[in-house]
Amino acid sequence: MSRRRIVALALSGVALLAAQAVMPSGMPTAAIAAEVQGAPAAPQISLLSGRYVGAQTVTVSAQAGAEIRYTLDGTHPTRSSPVYSGPIRVESSANVSAVAFTDRSESAPAISGILIKSAEEPLAQFAVMSDIHLSTGDDVSALKWQGYFDTLQRIAPHPDALISNGDQINDNHFNTAAHHQYPRAMLEENLARTGMTDTQVMLTFGNHDDYVTRMAEQYPEDWFPGTTGYYESSIGEFPAFVVNTEAWNSAQASWLYGRLSAISADPTTQHLPIFVFGHRPISSTVWDGAQSSNSGLKTNLADFPQVVYFSGHSHLNITDERSIHQESFTSVNEGSMSYGENNGKFQIFGEGLARDATIPTAQSVVVDVYADRVEIDRINYAAQPGRTYDDAGTWQFQTDPPFASSGSLAGPSWIVARGTSPAAVKAGFTYTPENRNTAAPAWTESQPSVRQTASGPVLRVPQAGDDQFTAEYSLSVTDTATGLVTNLVPATGRIYSDYVVAPKPAVLDIPLAVRKGDTVGQPIDRTLTIGQEYRATLVAYDSYGNASEPREFSFVAGTIDRTALDVQIDRAESAIGQIERVIGTAAPAGEADYGFAVADVSAAETGIAALRAQLPGAPATQDDADALGFVVSDAVGALEAVLEVVDRAALTDAIDAVQLGLERKLPTELADPAQVAEAERAVRAELRAAQAVQGRLNVAQDTLDATAATLLAAYAAWEQAASEKPIPEKPIPEKPGSEQPGEGKPGSEAPGAEAPGAVPPGQDTSANELARTGGSERLLLVFVGAGALGAGCILLWGLRRAQRRN
Repeated sequence: MSRRRIVALALSGVALLAAQAVMPSGMPTAAIAAEVQGAPAAPQISLLSGRYVGAQTVTVSAQAGAEIRYTLDGTHPTRSSPVYSGPIRVESSANVSAVAFTDRSESAPAISGILIKSAEEPLAQFAVMSDIHLSTGDDVSALKWQGYFDTLQRIAPHPDALISNGDQINDNHFNTAAHHQYPRAMLEENLARTGMTDTQVMLTFGNHDDYVTRMAEQYPEDWFPGTTGYYESSIGEFPAFVVNTEAWNSAQASWLYGRLSAISADPTTQHLPIFVFGHRPISSTVWDGAQSSNSGLKTNLADFPQVVYFSGHSHLNITDERSIHQESFTSVNEGSMSYGENNGKFQIFGEGLARDATIPTAQSVVVDVYADRVEIDRINYAAQPGRTYDDAGTWQFQTDPPFASSGSLAGPSWIVARGTSPAAVKAGFTYTPENRNTAAPAWTESQPSVRQTASGPVLRVPQAGDDQFTAEYSLSVTDTATGLVTNLVPATGRIYSDYVVAPKPAVLDIPLAVRKGDTVGQPIDRTLTIGQEYRATLVAYDSYGNASEPREFSFVAGTIDRTALDVQIDRAESAIGQIERVIGTAAPAGEADYGFAVADVSAAETGIAALRAQLPGAPATQDDADALGFVVSDAVGALEAVLEVVDRAALTDAIDAVQLGLERKLPTELADPAQVAEAERAVRAELRAAQAVQGRLNVAQDTLDATAATLLAAYAAWEQAASEKPIPEKPIPEKPGSEQPGEGKPGSEAPGAEAPGAVPPGQDTSANELARTGGSERLLLVFVGAGALGAGCILLWGLRRAQRRN
């Protein structure tokens, strides 16, 4: 395809973009920019999420032309994150996250949870899930659970046990026990599909499982023995107990305390960890007892430090470090496999904020028991961005499995030390109230900003850094004119940081509008006044309540930052002006304009018209301004491509050399005067033509070069004509006998008829030496000089051409 055709196609594309960008009812400008650029595909990470022995080498690939940046701490990579330039050595468990960047767009993130273990084989291994809440057998649920078990298999291919810790179904009125058929079928199918048929299944009774007796009827006896909801079992050599937290009574308390006392007193078992599973958490343990009950159970377990108690029910996420607690014994919250919770924070629901506890995550733990420790690994099965409710308040838990975040690590492994006795175990507690994290979040150098969107101002917050993670933010907004604090977000309100999403977002876009009653599905009733100046104060908190220094900034609601767009508009106006001067539709032209040419004037004029159509536009939102800046930049780039740089130096040199040569009068004594005159007229005509070309705008390089070559050729022809002898006419032979008397005979020459250059007899030749050498020798020198001038012109012209090309 010719270059002219390529330029024409580019400019026709510019015209199309311009037409779309100025159509109010058409595609949003941001969408146009996205289509023009095209976000790159997510990178490919060489290792899937899963369990690996020893340090691993990870490679990352992306489409050609994209730059890969990565993190190992579970955060979303940004343009300031490390650049991937070769294999990554992963020495310890990490979330490898990667994003592919182009100059103005980025891919969705890729994340892979690399769980690094030693070669030591665990003495026992089990997985604990909770709150399956499965009351349907639809295709989406089937696909979701297949993905969950595929993830589990990569981490624990053959676990000794799988514990489903209550709320297998969604019963709310003790009337849907038949729904237990769905979790049973799901477990049976996936255990068989993944080769876990030898895995022991243990179920506990939850508050959404109908009645315990009805639940017992739905499962195999070895999955859920008896009808009381509590029973004793074992996982490998380790004691295991299931308790019924929905009907705690003295009979159950006596049974449990008696069995724990016996195990603790027996020298052969007192060193063993004891695993207890119950649906509800215990008060004043995990999350400081949020959504907990059964203080009597806490009393029962207080005498046995070797107990590790697993609970669900709260749906509180296990990314939060408060999900493990050690005081008299160890308590662990294993999360939820249906949806998570965040303790009632303000979340983003479309154009406004609303207070809601639920988050669309699925998490559980996998436990490895070793001779000296118990390792508890926190696994995400779904940790995608999003909300459990849509803007209208309709439940919309993730429906597009499998999830890219599946298998990512919700946090570092928890390590519970074992001991030779209960007292030794307690001495090794580390997750105690006394050891709580005290490091506060800290702000980065990146500053918050307020962006105007179609729905109103949005606060863009680069997330504060923390040694674990920033969990939430407080926001206070003051009207600068009145000094009054708005009631946008209550002083006691906290804005959720999306820290459970994998990878954790680097930036939050928080709408500065709140829904009525702080409730999902309600209309927005609290916003800011466009045009009004405000002062905002942000404070970042970790999950322990450690607070950052306040960060204050001012803004005017509704302001659009046009800095980048205006740079492109200035560039566009400059390009349009130069092209119009080059093609002669605008004046005056400057000296620099003679250094360019436009081959396809029609295409250039079309591109200019298309570009001009966009420049007067006033974008209504910051996204529109940013996108329009990209579109204008692309259009200017296409327009600038029609400008070809030309070098007039060679033609200038040729004109100067020929003018200089014409000022000298060539010796033409032996030349044909008519031929010399004709050649000189040709040179002067070519000189006038060359000067005309040199003074004209928009001349292509080929034309400039050809003009210079033609002029020099004409000059060389003139020199050649001046240096050539005319061809003498051939004499006509005379007939015999036609000689005149005395012709051709010795002594017959007449005085003065000597041949040119002949010396009369007896004359001194020294005085005429100059005369003799001024003939053919002088003419030769003239020829040589004239030839040198022409050759010099041609040589100079050639050197200039070579320099320009290099």
